[in-house]
Amino acid sequence: MIAGARIGFDPALPMAALIALAVLAALALAFYAWRGGAAPITRAAGLALLFAGLMQPQYVRETREPAEDVALVVIDQSESLALAGRSEAARTAGEAIAQQLAEQPGLDVRVREVRSTGDGTLITTSVEDALADVARDRIGGVVIVTDGQAADPPQEPNRLAELGPAHILIVGDPDRGDRRLELESAPTFGIVGEPMRVTGRVIDTSGNAQVRVRVSIDGVRATETLVRANQPFAIDVTLRKRGRNMVIVEADEGPQEITLANNRAAFAANGVRDRLRVLLVTGEPHQGARVWRNLLKSDPAVDLVHFTILRPPEKQDFTPLHELALIPFPTEELFERRLNEFDLIIFDRYNRRGILQAYYFASIARRIEQGGALLITAGPGEAGMDGLYRTALAGILPSQPTGNVIRRAYRPAPTQIGSRHPVVRGLPSPERWGRWSMQVDARVTDGQSVLAGADGRPLLVLDRAGEGRVAQLWSDQAWLWARGYDGGGPHGELLRRLAHWLMQEPELEDERLTLDSTPAGLEFERATLGNAPGPVELIAPSGARSTAPFSENAPGVYRGDTPAPEQGLWEARSGNLRAFAAVGPLNPREAAALNADPEILRPFAQATGGGVVLTGEDGRDLPQVRRVDRGARAEGGDWIGIERNGAYVVRAAQATPLGPGWAWSIAGMALLMLGWRREAV
Repeated sequence: MIAGARIGFDPALPMAALIALAVLAALALAFYAWRGGAAPITRAAGLALLFAGLMQPQYVRETREPAEDVALVVIDQSESLALAGRSEAARTAGEAIAQQLAEQPGLDVRVREVRSTGDGTLITTSVEDALADVARDRIGGVVIVTDGQAADPPQEPNRLAELGPAHILIVGDPDRGDRRLELESAPTFGIVGEPMRVTGRVIDTSGNAQVRVRVSIDGVRATETLVRANQPFAIDVTLRKRGRNMVIVEADEGPQEITLANNRAAFAANGVRDRLRVLLVTGEPHQGARVWRNLLKSDPAVDLVHFTILRPPEKQDFTPLHELALIPFPTEELFERRLNEFDLIIFDRYNRRGILQAYYFASIARRIEQGGALLITAGPGEAGMDGLYRTALAGILPSQPTGNVIRRAYRPAPTQIGSRHPVVRGLPSPERWGRWSMQVDARVTDGQSVLAGADGRPLLVLDRAGEGRVAQLWSDQAWLWARGYDGGGPHGELLRRLAHWLMQEPELEDERLTLDSTPAGLEFERATLGNAPGPVELIAPSGARSTAPFSENAPGVYRGDTPAPEQGLWEARSGNLRAFAAVGPLNPREAAALNADPEILRPFAQATGGGVVLTGEDGRDLPQVRRVDRGARAEGGDWIGIERNGAYVVRAAQATPLGPGWAWSIAGMALLMLGWRREAV
């Protein structure tokens, strides 16, 4: 404890009233002097004594307890330091500075760690928050150990002068080179099969060399090009599937690198189809033809071209064409000039009657192998010599008819593999499905039978043909379910899934891996027709690898979850499958620039009287810490200063009035009378 004294006041009136009286007195005295009054000094002294009487001055003796000064050490532990391999160096440097400060008497040392947010590293905000509860006359100084990459440099540094001196210790070498990739524009959606433009820039401190830029979509290489470093580039990317596509743009490693994490940028683009063009050919009118037509017409994204063959060429008569409500089947236009425009071709109960030439079927087979889709709904004629299996399509069909037609009631049911296939999996209550009464007997030569009919014979067979897909439904009686016969069945959902699987919709892939970000971390799902998959491999944005197990959630569907401690682009791998998800910002600001930069926070240090010190890559070139008087120089070539404020806390006080207030007032009145007397002379 130490003793101290000061002059205090015990006002007789509220402070607002005293201020108002002081203003009026000053105005009156100014007017008096302006008019040439003879005793301005005497009147001013009189008014001052009157005012002192109202303030009632006191002599205050205090018992004071010295208050410790507060020194704050901020240690940057954001992702930018972790990606550059400097996180541990920054922690070691910060702890060493804190140890030096702790050895100084009368100093309260506070240590705070700063981590990155979606907005980057908020250094200045963290300093203000940490000192919000400290009186400004107790702040001795701030030491910030960082790489300099702060997202909130103060726009008006002088407003933070009372927080100083603030010293910035830079971990890292500002002259160390690094190459990074920045995207300037990236579309959020694109039309499947049509190019979309991505623009960006490769920033390289080592020069304007040519750099190879590669683009992949969901882990599959899409395109690459050569660009010039430090100059804008544009590259066209084509989405291959509908739905979410994770587009990753990568630049080759540079001659100098801090990390390769910022050589990559990513964005999610939603693939949409312009229009789905479907060609439906009904061989002869039957009750099931309208089922397919209604299903396809109900989808506004589908352009349907539907022809029903009502009269084969051999049935000619002499009725004039203008009197017929029919049009000729435009075989040449559909199967030669416009065949490649159709995404899905459906032959519904079609028999060869000389309408389509043999080479048309060869063209259809090539179209399917190039990425198209084919569905054959078999009628009884498919079992004979006029069936489509007797054409060039046989090379891509997964099953062939035996020549027999089954005509008895049976109930369709999922096969063992069908219960795991996305076309059939999860359809409601198979035991309640209505019965069908016709099926063309067939044997599977390739592909997968996902529905079985009479005596377990294949009813729905699926397969891939080159880049396209093929399905054979060995009955034309799905319309019985649509009519509700024998309780009906899930005809709409089954046929919708079948059509979408044929058109390669990603959510209906039988081998699929998805990765999604949730508030709790990451969720991943693996769909497969095979045995239980092994653990999924997860790759963090920093490149760290880990594994996480699956658990079966439904037949053929395995799910798992795991925390995600890092922000950025995560990758999951299972076998040959890859999936991506973004935790937080897809391209976090922390990964954008990883060079040590002493200039971003230098205005903050200068405004508070602090300095900027380079500590090297390992953070070992640390300055010495000194205590300096308040307002004195606080930084030198190899040292930094923490102010000694001399702040204290009053534990006891005793006040003695410096005379009664009325005595001061009488003295003031006497001086005013003396001034009046001098004016009268």
